[in-house]
This record gives sequence, C-alpha cells and structure tokens, in this order.
Amino acid sequence: MKDLTAREFGYGHPTPLFMIGTYDEDGRVNFMNSHWGALNHGGYINLNINTNKKTHLNIEKMKAFTVTLATEKLMPYADFFGTYSGFQYPDKFKKSGLTAHKAKYVNAPIIDGSTLVIECELVEILYQEHIHTIIGRVKNVSVDESVLDAQGKVDASKLGMIFFDSFSRGYFTLGNRVGDAWSVGRSISPN
Repeated sequence: MKDLTAREFGYGHPTPLFMIGTYDEDGRVNFMNSHWGALNHGGYINLNINTNKKTHLNIEKMKAFTVTLATEKLMPYADFFGTYSGFQYPDKFKKSGLTAHKAKYVNAPIIDGSTLVIECELVEILYQEHIHTIIGRVKNVSVDESVLDAQGKVDASKLGMIFFDSFSRGYFTLGNRVGDAWSVGRSISPN
C-alpha cells in the first residue's frame, strides 16, 4: 500500500454532490454545492458548511434549507454554484438561468426540475474547533415520479445522481448494482 500525504488525499473519498438551497434576508435564492454532508438516523441531516459561506449565514437567519441531489442534468449548475460565492455574486442563481419555487414545508427554494429534494428545518449548529456542523430535521422529501420503480420506491439507477471525487477533482455517476445490502455478507459465517 502507498501512504498518501494529506494534500494527496485531498478531501477524501467520492461523496454524493448536494446543492444546498436557501433564501437570504431579502428573499433572494442562493444555492451552493457541497459534498460534506450525510443523512443520519432519526430523520436528520448533517451538513459541514464553513461559517464563511453565504449559505451558512442564510441557514442561521432563515432556519431552513433544501438539499437537492445533483444529477448529470444539473451538473454544470452545481459546479457553477460551487465556483462562485453568494457573497460576491448575490444574484448567481438568477444568472444561472434556472428557476425555483418555494418548498412546501420550509422557507427554502427548490430548483424546478429536480429529481430528489430534501426539505429541512434548522435544529442546531455545532461549533467545534475543526468543524461546523449544521443539523437539520427532515420535514419532507420530494421525488419526481420518473425515478420511481414499479413499487413506487426510488430507483437509484434512474436518479442520475453524481458524486464528487476529490482525488481526481471530477464528477462521476452512480455505477452498477453489485450486491444486496444485509445479504451478500451472510455468506461469511460469524462462527
């Protein structure tokens, strides 16, 4: 095995790319991209967003946000939102040419044409020496019917979601299904 320096490692392994949506105090739509977040048990989501981001400030003030799974179709926009700061370009969403509407359950925007959006209300922000974590309670998940299977469940192969890979600084799509969770490991006996 080869040892990597922190610089070579970058920001870690491939992670889903999220687009975090907020309104600012003037009602302007703001989106940023983020790959530092995850759902946790009990219907909560954790986002690691630095305090120097417009999105962080908007979440503090508005107490709400949306998380949109970035897809191949939305990839150029997700990259745009991650390239330009909402502080420097307060109307960057408008410049993107996309349109949005207000979420049903929280005061935050949803990009029109999104396939999966999680609506969240702010629960708390944890400030630690090396990390700032925004914790949101999931209030609703909206899914476009085009990504559902015959049983009405989300079909990951239809989502078109992308992942950010810090090793190559690239975006990748979800690969093939290679096994069934909580099943393929049963072939290994714990005895």
